[in-house]
This record gives sequence, C-alpha cells and structure tokens, in this order.
Amino acid sequence: MNITLRQLQVFVAASRARSFSEAADKLGISQPSLSGTIAKIEAQIGFKLFDRTTRSLLLTPDGRDLAAVAEDLVRDFESALDGIAVRAAGKRGRVSLAVLPSVAATVLPRALRAFAKQFPEIDIAVHDVLQDRAVALLRNGVVDFAVTIQAGSYPELAYEELGADPFFLVCERGHALARHKTAQWSDLPDYPFIALLPTTSVRRFTDAAMAQAGIAVRPRYEVEQILSAVTLVSAGLGVTALPALTLAMFDERRLAVRPLEEPAIHRRMGVLTLKERTPSAQARFLLEAVRKAFATANKRVFTAAKPPD
Repeated sequence: MNITLRQLQVFVAASRARSFSEAADKLGISQPSLSGTIAKIEAQIGFKLFDRTTRSLLLTPDGRDLAAVAEDLVRDFESALDGIAVRAAGKRGRVSLAVLPSVAATVLPRALRAFAKQFPEIDIAVHDVLQDRAVALLRNGVVDFAVTIQAGSYPELAYEELGADPFFLVCERGHALARHKTAQWSDLPDYPFIALLPTTSVRRFTDAAMAQAGIAVRPRYEVEQILSAVTLVSAGLGVTALPALTLAMFDERRLAVRPLEEPAIHRRMGVLTLKERTPSAQARFLLEAVRKAFATANKRVFTAAKPPD
C-alpha cells in the first residue's frame, strides 16, 4: 500500500464536501480527476470510502474511520510545513550554542542583544559548559555552534579563530606581586597557587605555561569554577592565573591584575561548527554577532586589566 499525501488531501477535501464537484472546485482540479484519485485509494485499501447518490455524498463507516486518520495526518503535515516556513522567515524558531563560561559572561550578552533586535521571536538555548562538554554537544548535533578553544583532531569539525586570550596574574592589591606592572610565571612557586581543575581549558594552559617556564607548582587549592578561585584569592589564600576574558566575571576593585610574561601564553579562542551541517539564517546571524562582540570584549577587558603607571 502506497497512499500519497496528495491522495490523502484529495480524500479529506471530498470527505468535507457535499459532492465530488464541490470538492474538486475547492482543490482546483476536475471532477474526473478527483473521482479517479478516490478510486485509486479504494483499490489500494480494498473497501469503499463513499456511498454516492444523485443528491448526497456520504462516507461509509470505513470511510469515516479513514477520514479521521487522514485529517490528522494532513493537518500535522501542513502545520509542520507552516512552522518550517515561519522559521525560515525568521519569525519563530530556536538557536542553540555552547560556550565557555568566560565567553558567556563577557562576549555573549552583547551578541544576544544584537540578535534580539533582529529576531525578537527566536528562542536561544545557551549551554555554558567546559571545553569537553561543548565539543560533545556540537558533535552530537545538540547545538548549532560552539565558542571555545580549538578542539583536538575531529575531522567533522571546522574551526575559525576569533582571537587570542592572554593570561594574567590575579592577586590581592596589597600582595607583593601587585607592586610591579607585570608578573612572571617563575614568580608563582613562591606563593600558594589556586588552580582550576585539570578538566578545564584554563588549567591546561597554566600547566603548559609552567612547563615552558621550567617550574613546577603544586596547587594549594583546586577548584572547578573561576569565581571560586577568585573568592579564595580575595580571602588572601593565594594567587591564580586567568585568561583575559574571565576578568569580566568578577569585581576587580579588591584585586590586582597583572600580565603574566616569560612565557606570554595566549588561549586561542574560536568558533567550532560541523562541516556538513548548514546553519540556519538565525544561527549565522548570531555567529556574526559573536564575532563582533568578541572583538569588542577583548578591547574592553584588556583596557580594564592594564596595570597602573
């Protein structure tokens, strides 16, 4: 049995009409064409759909049962098509993205404001997660794109760099290291160090920087969230190293922020997309808004982090 959607549409129109000629007029087809379609359906299913007289057109009991099913199928299909058309026109829909928490705090608000002006009816799902989770969400098709550091070797992913995110020392304003305009990684072993967990992108870069500097620092404290690390610094429990984009996540008035040098480490940030997936117009607009917001956020954060003369 292979009844087409068009045949169901013809049958539904006939089931609502008082005659085949009336149904044919509503569909814009000839009566013989409509009658032929009904005959083909009856031949496939093996029973009559209508009892026809000179004055009336009545559904058979089996015809009524099929009409109820056909009504639902045609309505659902037409509703789905309308929904796709509405989304394509940018009137409704949903965009999903995965971002690092620092991106969510610094870059995303500006991008979402621009997006909301253009697409006020589009819903946004933001997954502010760590690097590995962001990549997994993208690879599984849950999000349209991810803003994070460059992932490992995934042939299905495309990477577009947005910029570099340098690292800064964060310490109390009265700390000895705050007296200088810059700090060096080799300064850190002399003080209790507050590190992010090894599962975070921040920790991977700080470990790499210390290895390049030829130092070994055993963290006194390990935390998962950036705000937790900053809270411990504010309490005088040690120092930490954070990339520039994270600095907007906390109030710097009680803290000192100094560029970390020798080596100067940069966390490369960018957009990950699936190569074989064509993003919607809304997703493309949001991606462009993220690009612009990233450039603006970098300038703002670096200015705020500039040490005093």
